[in-house]
Amino acid sequence: MKNKPLPNDVVTLQALLKQQQEQIEFLKVAFEEQRKQNEQLQQKLDHLLHLLYGQSSEKRPKKKSDSSEKSDDDNDPHPPADKNKREPKKPKRKPLPDHLPRIREEYDIAEEDKTCNACGKELKKISEEIQELLDCAPLKFFVRQRVHFKYACSCGKCAPKIMPFPARVIEKGMATSGLLAEILVNKYEDHLPLYRQSKRFARFGTVISRATLCDWVRLCANALEPIVEKMKYDALLRAIKLHVDDTPVSVLAPDKGKTKLGRLWIYQTDGSDGPACTVYDYMPNRGQKGPIDFLGNYSGFLQADAYAGYDVLYKSGRITEVGCWSHARRKFFEIDKKTKYAGLANTAMDFIGKLYEIERMCKDMEYQKRYYLRKQSAKPILKKYRRWLLKQQHHVLPKTPIAQAIQYNLNHWRALNNYLADGRLSIDNNSAERSIRPIAVGRKNHLFFGSDEGGKWAAIIYSLIETCKQHAINPYDYLKDVLTRLPTQLNSKLHELLPYNWKVITASAL
Repeated sequence: MKNKPLPNDVVTLQALLKQQQEQIEFLKVAFEEQRKQNEQLQQKLDHLLHLLYGQSSEKRPKKKSDSSEKSDDDNDPHPPADKNKREPKKPKRKPLPDHLPRIREEYDIAEEDKTCNACGKELKKISEEIQELLDCAPLKFFVRQRVHFKYACSCGKCAPKIMPFPARVIEKGMATSGLLAEILVNKYEDHLPLYRQSKRFARFGTVISRATLCDWVRLCANALEPIVEKMKYDALLRAIKLHVDDTPVSVLAPDKGKTKLGRLWIYQTDGSDGPACTVYDYMPNRGQKGPIDFLGNYSGFLQADAYAGYDVLYKSGRITEVGCWSHARRKFFEIDKKTKYAGLANTAMDFIGKLYEIERMCKDMEYQKRYYLRKQSAKPILKKYRRWLLKQQHHVLPKTPIAQAIQYNLNHWRALNNYLADGRLSIDNNSAERSIRPIAVGRKNHLFFGSDEGGKWAAIIYSLIETCKQHAINPYDYLKDVLTRLPTQLNSKLHELLPYNWKVITASAL
């Protein structure tokens, strides 16, 4: 086949040259797009590797002081050899708590040793040296016999008389309120699944099947539910602000051997304008119906993450969205320090860090003074930070982690600034996030709830235990007493069993 002859006319050559230039430009654009895509993928890969193997704590190392702030010793050409060495601190053992009972064991020398080796006189006891050791006894079961005497007359004309047995939460069950409280705390505070509790009880000579334990948990949760409902309406929904968060939980599906995802919502007030309390609410999914139904006609501030399901609540005008600066900061913290955008991430965290410095300053202030300090000190920082974000937005590649972090801050700017509206508001939603931790630990141990009903039981008992912890109440003491009193407690006095009221009433009775 003969080669095609090259064109000789100038017009044809110019057309060919223009076509080649267009192809070169097209390849340049395609190459640049490919380069950007590769950089974005590398950013995502670095981000994922950081999440898997990087530092989990969000604490940043303290900055080294400026060279101008060095002490005179730093300029000494012959500093002491041990200048940078610190004496290792010897840990001090804390004394054993006074409230623990003391079992006295006396150790005396032999009678023949109670005479002086020098003169033979009888020795006199001059003092005692006491060594205190911490001990414990293993779980111990015992049978509590309630003996009720029955009386009758020899005439046979009147019915026998006997004091009626006291009402119990589980009327026909064999468990006392003490044992029930132990089971509930084991499961929902110490995260010990029921099958493990059953094995543990068997080791100490008492066989209680897992099915029986499950029934007891169900009956206790049903009995305790009115207390949680009263706490919800009497304290939680009356607070000026609520912290809200949610977490997924695995639930055994009707199909044998399969699980589905349910949701536990956390609603919490920290006590800044009323009693502190936490109420959990189980829902079979993460739909917006959950918070809508739970909050009803609530009016106030809602501090939460940027979940779109809350948007319908804010549209009503009754609820004001308050963002979480911890979430905003975390977006930058998660950017790998090896990327070229690490410097920008550090600058953003420096801005947010200044806001937290102000919070540390006003932590113990009255909320009115906190409000004015924030307006005076935090507002200028926020204005400067927003200008910086808008400027950097045009200099970073789209869809990269740094671009997404900047966009998150700008998209939720109004909500993030709303904590300035009232001195009782928090800068972040960390208190609700801390209330998720018990759920996360329990999830690793019991793996899943047996049913949607099991999720509801857990929500009820978690609510009481978490509220007890907010008020420094031992959950076991509370549950044991409440389960004892609940069967005979009048509805008009149900408020006495709310954890924060129970603490006051119990303390005054001592």
